[in-house]
Amino acid sequence: MLFVLIVLLIWSVRLCFSTYWDAKNGRLKRNYQIGIKTRWTIASDETWEYIHRKYAFVFLGSGILVALMPVDVAVGMITTRDINNMDMIWWWILLGLAVLLVAWLVICGIIANLDARKHYLESQS
Repeated sequence: MLFVLIVLLIWSVRLCFSTYWDAKNGRLKRNYQIGIKTRWTIASDETWEYIHRKYAFVFLGSGILVALMPVDVAVGMITTRDINNMDMIWWWILLGLAVLLVAWLVICGIIANLDARKHYLESQS
């Protein structure tokens, strides 16, 4: 089962880095699935592009944090010498990485939302 977790995490890493690249280069079109979705970014293509170009690093940081997760699982499997189990310390490290990821996304999301609001209101006046 841990191999499935590794594969899902690697797929998530690829998605984060792909989204980073698209956002940085202005190729991430306004949508409801992937991106920094706030009231302000959804309301305007200009605000969407501005925020995603400026905050593309959020996806890069997320990709780096998620990339550490399959490494943690693989190292945990190797040190335990069991492909179906890990020692508890490796689960705690995985949990810590997940908490860091959520904190990163919440903090960056709040800052990006404030910036998007400011940009949207300035562009409307």
